[in-house]
Amino acid sequence: MVLYKKLIFIFSFCVISGVIIAQEDLLGMVDEGKPVKPQKVFATFKTYRLGNALTTETVKKNHLDFRISHRFGNIYDDTKPNAINETFQTYLGFDNASDIRTSFDYGVTDNITVGIGRSRMNKMLDASIKWRFLQQTTNFSVPVSMALFTDVGYSHARTSELYEGVVKDFPTNELHRVNYFTQLIIASKLNDWVSLELLPAYIYRNFIKSGVNQNNKAANENGFVSIGFGGRIKLSKRCSFIGDYYFNTSKFYANNPEYKNPLSLGVEMETGGHVFSLFFTNASGLIDNNFIPQTRDSWGKGQVKFGFSISRVFAL
Repeated sequence: MVLYKKLIFIFSFCVISGVIIAQEDLLGMVDEGKPVKPQKVFATFKTYRLGNALTTETVKKNHLDFRISHRFGNIYDDTKPNAINETFQTYLGFDNASDIRTSFDYGVTDNITVGIGRSRMNKMLDASIKWRFLQQTTNFSVPVSMALFTDVGYSHARTSELYEGVVKDFPTNELHRVNYFTQLIIASKLNDWVSLELLPAYIYRNFIKSGVNQNNKAANENGFVSIGFGGRIKLSKRCSFIGDYYFNTSKFYANNPEYKNPLSLGVEMETGGHVFSLFFTNASGLIDNNFIPQTRDSWGKGQVKFGFSISRVFAL
């Protein structure tokens, strides 16, 4: 009798298991007929910025990205009378910080980030907003992610510094301290290892010091367009090569011996909750309002600075 009950139990178990498996197979066949919804691409880039350039990445909703950035002096400067000695005297430029920045960026939603910051260069306070309005899909039905970024800067430098070198035959105006920067960020994660971006931008400064390009006699302009390019190549799970470059379209910057286009090259490393960006650049400033119009140093003359950023994200 006991054996009989055991056989019935085993038989019942096998039948029930078979029915369940068959149902799963039928459901699988039904699911195969349904169109698969494209999945969104995440982590096109690892952080809010590469070296100099912004990315399409935003801060997650109700999260705060606290970032400290440093830009030191030239490691080497071919224009100095004794360039090698100057390199050692300034400890590879570490004694001469050209800019230091502290910033806070908060995720209002997963696609909208607002931020504030303060930079040492030009004593610049700024407020920004980034809106990612399009996100790439894994099947490339949407091949790119796009974000709009805008920033308003205010220089609280002394009035004597603001108008230094200018024949001041006009009244002081508080609006002279304000500048504006707007950028469209177009990025694509080509595969698990390579991400690229295009960054058309427009910058406008309420006040500029007059200047003329001696090569083509073009005058300095309050507003002009700049085109940026950036990329990230993964070297390992936690380390990537990063780089970005900006080309200023204004004739004032074309072959101008006093101004150069900013270029940065470096690596990005992730260690737990921190992301370190370590890079070299000819730009002295840390935010677009400063480094795009005011880069004067040249890679060709060895006027390259070491910079790094440390980012920490907090859930609020």
